[in-house]
Amino acid sequence: MLALLAVFTPLGLMAQVQVTSVAYSALSNGTNVTSNKLTYANDYNAVNYIDTANGNYVFANAPGASVAFRRSTATNNNATVFYQYSGAYSATSDTVYSKGDSTPTLNEVMLSNDLTQGLRNPFANLNSGLVDATTSNIERIDFSLPNFTVTNVNDGFVFFDLENYGNNGDGFRIAAFTATGTVNGQANAPTTYANTGLMVAANSFGTNVAAPTGGDVTYMRASTSGGDNLASSQTIASIDTSSDGTLTSSDLVLVGILVRFSDLGLSVGSVIQGYSLISSDTVVAAASDLVNWRNSAVYLTNTDATTSAGNMDFMGFGAQISRYVPEPSTYGLIFSGLACALAGWRSWRRKAIA
Repeated sequence: MLALLAVFTPLGLMAQVQVTSVAYSALSNGTNVTSNKLTYANDYNAVNYIDTANGNYVFANAPGASVAFRRSTATNNNATVFYQYSGAYSATSDTVYSKGDSTPTLNEVMLSNDLTQGLRNPFANLNSGLVDATTSNIERIDFSLPNFTVTNVNDGFVFFDLENYGNNGDGFRIAAFTATGTVNGQANAPTTYANTGLMVAANSFGTNVAAPTGGDVTYMRASTSGGDNLASSQTIASIDTSSDGTLTSSDLVLVGILVRFSDLGLSVGSVIQGYSLISSDTVVAAASDLVNWRNSAVYLTNTDATTSAGNMDFMGFGAQISRYVPEPSTYGLIFSGLACALAGWRSWRRKAIA
């Protein structure tokens, strides 16, 4: 049955798809928690579904999801997280809508499934004068989904980028991995990739979609020198203060793209252990090139924060599986195909019996 569904689903061989709109659930009002200079309001609007040109998608938590950040060096490993903030901006104390606790970590941000926060310029090795960027030296972000089995090639992952209004996303590479082990002294790292992955081109995302709280919203960023520990040596700055209702090129907005399992070379029944997000300037000729993130001939260590490769901002929405919801007409096509197959089988069976 699954094989027949894959054959008769019309989207199976198309490229990645732009997100055109997002529908959110009602507000879940959490308890305020303060850490360092930030107060997390823990006000959360879950994503109910997204619209694309090829149909609707709903979401389910990825089973057993975890995330690891693979860095090129052991020093100068900063992290910059951006947040949608609430109220007036302050350089010493801010309240943000986002999920958070008294000991926030980068892992929690990227597993939050919260579109009010995300990771800024993770692949940047060079600042190049961009005032609000710090060098993170993250070469790869690995999302672990142990023994995940593909049941529909049109399901996949959705990624959101925080972009200046009028732009449609920065580039990145995504690749599925099928086995893990110890690499560079780090356990549970990918050791086998399904292929060299998919290159998502810059400006290929959809147009801007509504933020969880709607309207023209504002953002600030918090940078730390503690790597994955976001509560140490924190500095904060505004990156978008305008909320006058008129969007200009200096305003920040959300844009999204859907990458389906078929885009990653996977088929029904494929079993993966997770997927990796990688800078678009990675030099890769074979799937095995992706394994060692400290090979500077593959994972370049001069990625500039001002370029598309170094300027990708991932919202904290990596731990979700997007589930395709066929339109009624698609169901009709599926069942018509099944009926034709059944009729042919019955005809063959009658001839065989005769």
